[in-house]
Formats: sequence, C-alpha cells, structure tokens
Amino acid sequence: QSGQAAVIESVKAASEIYAPVSGEVTEVNSALDDAPETVNGDPTGGGWLFKMKASDATELDAMMDEAAYQAYVDGLD
Repeated sequence: QSGQAAVIESVKAASEIYAPVSGEVTEVNSALDDAPETVNGDPTGGGWLFKMKASDATELDAMMDEAAYQAYVDGLD
C-alpha cells in the first residue's frame, strides 16, 4: 500500500508527498538540501526527490507514462 513518502516545504506551505506505489524508499536526493529550487527548475533531471523499490511491480501498470500525463495536463486547460 502506498503512503506518505516525504514532506516538501515552501515559503507559504508544507505539503505531503505520497508514494505512487507501495515499497521502500532506497535513496533521498540530499543535493536538494542546498538547492531546493532544483525541484522546480529540473524536475525530471536533478530535481528528483527520492528513489524507491516497488514491492509490487504490477502497481506500475496503472500509472501514466510521460506522454499520457502530458495529454492529461493539456486537457486541463
């Protein structure tokens, strides 16, 4: 079962980040401690938050790939 994996804070608020699948966090991007703006500037590169090992890889089947997510976002306009 997926659950809260991290909390991210900004000047105005703190928000929970939930893991997209169940599993174990295996690495945290400590580079963000000194450069948190990287999350906004390079979210698919150096701005990653954590890496995890999924406990049930079949949960990934229900997730959107990048193209499907972009189509979803484009449809929000």
